[in-house]
Amino acid sequence: MRRTGPLLALLAGLAVLIITGTTVLVRTVSSDREPGESPPPPLTATTAAPAPPPIPQSANATFASRVSGSRAVVALTVKGSNAIAYVCDGRSVEAWLRGKVYPEGLIRLQGKKGILTGSVQGDTVIGAASLSAQRVMGFRAPVVRPPSGLYRAAARTTAGAQLVGGWIILPSGAQVGLVNDGRQARPAPVLDPGAGAITIGNRRLPVAPADPDKP
Repeated sequence: MRRTGPLLALLAGLAVLIITGTTVLVRTVSSDREPGESPPPPLTATTAAPAPPPIPQSANATFASRVSGSRAVVALTVKGSNAIAYVCDGRSVEAWLRGKVYPEGLIRLQGKKGILTGSVQGDTVIGAASLSAQRVMGFRAPVVRPPSGLYRAAARTTAGAQLVGGWIILPSGAQVGLVNDGRQARPAPVLDPGAGAITIGNRRLPVAPADPDKP
């Protein structure tokens, strides 16, 4: 059987020292007050700062531009506090990214192939995209108006794979996009943004402006 007597005595001694030290500390602080000075108010729990307000739901816009020093183009559509972006060079590099627009316009989007961060500053998004096997690509994308913008088509193939097409149309009329059937990406056919659909292979697929709230 273990001898608990010495252990209990030691714990009791430590308790006395802690209580004595606390009492001395309180008396020392109290004695530092000037004569006639009232004691300090008791400590109270601090109130947590209110959470910043969300981005207004009316903040809907699409931003697009070429990436400086690269063949790639970036487009980003904001809908309330949600956002979707597409980075594409029209050859082999592409990435879809989704995420949130946080208070003060901060953006963080993520996808299987990388991340995009930035901020909304008035009518421009300033940010950078970091994709797998690619350097960080900085961009400064202004607001664009239809028919310029970001367009997306998505459907299942007969083999059950996801077929996704992406198009970025710049104000100059230039288009950059790829169609990916899950195995390879190939240049997307020219899109008529007013047609609402496009033929890919032997299929007619609906095309619409990219929506952050839809898959």
